[in-house]
Amino acid sequence: MELLNTCKELLPCIVILPVIPLCFYPVQGYIRSRIPVLLAKIILSLVGFFSFFALLTFFTHFFNMDLIVLCAGVYFFYFYHKEISLPTPKKLFVFLTACLVCVFSFLFATIVDYTLYPTSNYQNSSRESIVAQFSFLLMVNGLFYIPFKKYLGWIIANYHVEQVWKSVCLILLIFAPILSTLFPHEYRRMYQGRMYGLYLVILVCLFTFVLLVYFLFYRITYAHVRQQKVEHSNRILSMQGSQYQQLLRSVQENSRIRHDFRQQLIVISELLKQKEYVKLEEYVYAFVEDTETELKVYSYSAAVNALLTYYGSLCKTKGIQTNLSLHLPDQLSISDQDFCIMLGNLLENAIYGCQGTTDPYIHLKIRQTSPNMLAIKIENPYAGVLKRVNGRFISTRHGQTGHGLESVSMIAENHQGMVEIQAEEQTFTVRVLLQISVELS
Repeated sequence: MELLNTCKELLPCIVILPVIPLCFYPVQGYIRSRIPVLLAKIILSLVGFFSFFALLTFFTHFFNMDLIVLCAGVYFFYFYHKEISLPTPKKLFVFLTACLVCVFSFLFATIVDYTLYPTSNYQNSSRESIVAQFSFLLMVNGLFYIPFKKYLGWIIANYHVEQVWKSVCLILLIFAPILSTLFPHEYRRMYQGRMYGLYLVILVCLFTFVLLVYFLFYRITYAHVRQQKVEHSNRILSMQGSQYQQLLRSVQENSRIRHDFRQQLIVISELLKQKEYVKLEEYVYAFVEDTETELKVYSYSAAVNALLTYYGSLCKTKGIQTNLSLHLPDQLSISDQDFCIMLGNLLENAIYGCQGTTDPYIHLKIRQTSPNMLAIKIENPYAGVLKRVNGRFISTRHGQTGHGLESVSMIAENHQGMVEIQAEEQTFTVRVLLQISVELS
């Protein structure tokens, strides 16, 4: 009987069930497990967690709902962290958003509670208030499924400024304790003056304010990402313009060579008649050298070609030897924007790293190692000593963590990949693995 009473005390925790889907709506493309496996893991985790606290309460006769809620938050975020393939700040943002909805549901449920039981308090939730909270969360699941999946999901997939994500998570962590001060500890106080109706007005205004803040966050990030895309597109267009000018010069040069080809044939013919084979060989060799073109095609993508042509020319002017080897399928699921941002940051860092070295070089190799895996490896020498803080390399340009490698890591994680960095024997090596899907035409 005592064990049954203990289970009844844990009944309010049932409201966790409709909160769980809210954590997964915006991150559907980043779940590591298949949905049936994920559901099984969630069920086992819930049963294991609450069974532990039920037995603990039964044997110790100590029950504290606030402690259980705190432990549940830590425990389930650890579970969530293991199941979602995203940077930690993004995962924490989605998890705290779902927790914030849960807090609001509890606040609205207290209205039902103090209306029906004016002499009770918030720690003795009635069945009616639990039903009201559960119903509120189900309503939120229905109303906010599309906003969570479409808009929050878009922010998760496209906005990669890690410092902003950390700041937003910190704000949510501060806001939650502030919101908890609104819990009416003694319901009888709600009947003093105008508090009965004022409490509902305050909650509705707060809920509306939070929705407005999330909407503004979406609009700001959308404008920032759009501006970045425009700047990136302009840069790629500039590189493509440079590549076009190089192509035009090559076409004009080939046109001149074709025009003069008849004269060259006359010279070759005369050298053959005179049996001047050595001079003929030298002449032909010089002619071939003169007609070589520097235009190269690295990839199916015009943007990638323009980017590599730009950095290839930049390396040539700086006296850096390059070996760029790409073997890519015709179409990839990763966007040109993300791919070019990643390659651009890697090449820019490599060019800077070559400064001060006696024999500068950059070796870039990209291969599709399996149907769903793309491998990138870039090497360059470096001079001096590289510094690390918490396992992360410090940029010698800015004196802080390099934003280029940080951006590469964010893009890799967004494609269920990883980045490995090594600095040994004055050689800096970056390896990137990206999980891809080949798009069939």
